[in-house]
Amino acid sequence: MHPRKFVRDSLGFAATQYVARGLLMIRTVVAARLLGAFPIGAWNALQLVMDYGAFSTLGTQQGLDQAVPPRMVEGDPAALDRLKRAGLFNVLVLNAVFAGGALAWMLSRDNKLLDFWGPLGTALALACIVLVNLSYYHSTLLRSHGNIGAVSTWYFLQGAIGTIVGLALVPAFGAWGLLVGWTLGNLLALTVTRVQSRGLVPIVPRPARESLELMRIGLPMFVFTTSSVVLRSLDRLIVFKFLGTLALGYYSVAVMALTFMLYLPDSIAYVLYPRLLRDYRAAGNDPSAIRVPALRATRALSAVVAGVSGVGFLLARPAVALVLPKFLPGATAVRIVCFGVAGLAFANLSSIVLMTLGRRTVLIPAAVATTVLGAALDLWAVQHGIAPGSAGMRAAVGITRVAWATLANYTLTGGTLLWLATAGLGLAPLARVTELARLFAPLAIAMGLAFGLDRLALHVPGAAGVPGSTLALSLLAFLAAFSLLTAPILRGLGLKQLVMEFNLPWPRRRTPAPRGAEAPPA
Repeated sequence: MHPRKFVRDSLGFAATQYVARGLLMIRTVVAARLLGAFPIGAWNALQLVMDYGAFSTLGTQQGLDQAVPPRMVEGDPAALDRLKRAGLFNVLVLNAVFAGGALAWMLSRDNKLLDFWGPLGTALALACIVLVNLSYYHSTLLRSHGNIGAVSTWYFLQGAIGTIVGLALVPAFGAWGLLVGWTLGNLLALTVTRVQSRGLVPIVPRPARESLELMRIGLPMFVFTTSSVVLRSLDRLIVFKFLGTLALGYYSVAVMALTFMLYLPDSIAYVLYPRLLRDYRAAGNDPSAIRVPALRATRALSAVVAGVSGVGFLLARPAVALVLPKFLPGATAVRIVCFGVAGLAFANLSSIVLMTLGRRTVLIPAAVATTVLGAALDLWAVQHGIAPGSAGMRAAVGITRVAWATLANYTLTGGTLLWLATAGLGLAPLARVTELARLFAPLAIAMGLAFGLDRLALHVPGAAGVPGSTLALSLLAFLAAFSLLTAPILRGLGLKQLVMEFNLPWPRRRTPAPRGAEAPPA
């Protein structure tokens, strides 16, 4: 893939993700104002079920991610078609088993989800799981064929329809409007994607020896992806289990902020993965072939994500006070979780590097260890040190402690996987220590500046935020100081080349490269 096309695809996909997540954020905010914390907590609990439904394919999606690009390089259309149909067979059969089994299991016992949603709501959520997994199957193949635009369209339609229809139904049907809107959004988005994928994605499944082979190939990445989903949702599970639906409603604002901020690094990783696979295979499995693009992407994101996190920290409390004043007990958790984005971004990029290098087995113990650590930290946070008080006060204290535990675990996870990834790329131990220090330095700078400026801000007595002028000055001071302090860290990264690859104007005149000149590394 040409560097400029990679950047355009990444930007386009990231832009679509931000538009879609922006729409979903609007949906969440408006629905929260209309419904209150308890119904929003019930909606978030149902979303947890839908998130865990991605596990039902048992590594098939991850196997397709890794098997399709090399099969395309081999140039055997019949083998490629057989692989695709085997993958579709897995997705359909495994989803049918999962959805039927989950519904039967939930109907056999009392639980909080059935108390609020009943059998019909639970069945609709399981239908969404099937639709999403079929969409992911299409997206995986479209991405491997370089059609990122169709993938972006799916995300946009899913978010737009789910938001518009869901909010339109909320006044009449309450939280049920969100579920109906989300179901229609997934159904219509999959229909459009199916039309766009004709000729590339088969419609008739067929079992083959590749059916089991896909799950075997994808198993290590599946374990890591599953652990990653569990890692990202442990805080919500713990809050829901030990602090209740109301507390989960307050905490949902932090989840919304984290999800929105993660879409830039997630989008880069999504587009980067097949490119790294192709470059690595084309170079005869030489790690040096992907060292520059992998480290360059990670270094650039370390600064961007840290800066965004600092801005999010400063804006979070005034924004919650202005838009969702009833959710103020969750404002502090939002601010803390903002800084967890960097750790998750590092973990995601490191995981695709390790998978590209074939070091799948190291992901399994790392993923299990960090998940267990996260569970232990979150459990400790809710079970120790929360003094008796009102339900709202206990919820606020509890979710704040969970947020701190979550931040610690995200940071440790990112550092651990970075250490493993840089080892796979061939860096010596001292160089790895230096690289990690360079990558985490922007986050440390952002946290120090944001906490310091927050302390200096003049709070209005009895109010939740700071005066607009003080907030504006704090943001300007943060951006100026952060840019100044991170400039030495970013020196030598090739920012000028990055700007040129983005096709943006550069102050200095560019000299055309002579014909036949080798392009600089991406």
